[in-house]
Amino acid sequence: MKSKKFLITGCCGFIGSHWTEKLLNEGHYVIGIDIKKNNIKNKSKKFKYYRKSITDKIFLNKIIKKVDFVCHLAAIANPAEYVSDPLKVINLDALSAINIIDLSVKNKKKIIFTSTSEVYGKSSKMPFKENDDRVIGSTDINRWCYSTSKSLVEHYLFALKKTNNIEFICFRLFNVYGPRLTKRVMDVFINNFLHNKDIEILGSGKNKRTYMYIDDCMDAFYKSILNFNKMKNEVYNVGANFEMSTIELAKRLKKELNSKSKIYYTKDKFLKKAGYEDIPRRIPSIKKIQNKIKWTPNTNIKKGLKLTINYIINNEKKS
Repeated sequence: MKSKKFLITGCCGFIGSHWTEKLLNEGHYVIGIDIKKNNIKNKSKKFKYYRKSITDKIFLNKIIKKVDFVCHLAAIANPAEYVSDPLKVINLDALSAINIIDLSVKNKKKIIFTSTSEVYGKSSKMPFKENDDRVIGSTDINRWCYSTSKSLVEHYLFALKKTNNIEFICFRLFNVYGPRLTKRVMDVFINNFLHNKDIEILGSGKNKRTYMYIDDCMDAFYKSILNFNKMKNEVYNVGANFEMSTIELAKRLKKELNSKSKIYYTKDKFLKKAGYEDIPRRIPSIKKIQNKIKWTPNTNIKKGLKLTINYIINNEKKS
């Protein structure tokens, strides 16, 4: 693939920072936008960083004109914020995303959009296929504002597919983990166990998730852009098939870190009052993306956890 120019929103986030570095390592040009401090390790002259908000329409339009691909990764993806500030989630994850898509279409740019496994909601049909029905909770439960925002953007992409000359790839991500992940189950558990702090598990801890290491996610992204014409104007699940309950993950990490932490549980009734509702299981079918680009996740959970733990320990030593 010849060198291309990419805009990445949320370039300093967990997924965004890894994607920025992946593209730079492959020899591409990257313009990154984020409201956070620049944390990109690759100091390539092909990288330009702007500490800007994605709500700045004039700036965005100016930058989008300069690139080949618009990768919209910026989003609020922290469950605590779904509950505490749903309006902020809707404004950023839905309305700002639609504006970026409009500017990309106007300037005839290819779009990469990261959606979420949350769009499937509480569906009990496993594994989730891209065209499966969605089962979403009540609108007065705040946690569903994130799922709804992301699915609205997906609807918008498919609506534009019918009326405009749009080119996009949409990825639904399933519990990606690894270095730089913050404020999620994996890193919170590791940090607490490292310092022998007690941890609190939401609900019974029996809810199950699949976990995919960040390098496998980046491999899926890059293979997709290499095969953009084959992949375009579709949505794809990107995740692993290894399934583990929250309590199993906690016990595994506690043992791995030889921690003295105690494990507590928060009752479901309290969570629902606070505006949160858990999802029992999330398992992706990845046949669609595999059929297109022969991709499969290769990092087993043992290796992935070790790499993540080592990063957190080493990062603590440096700070």
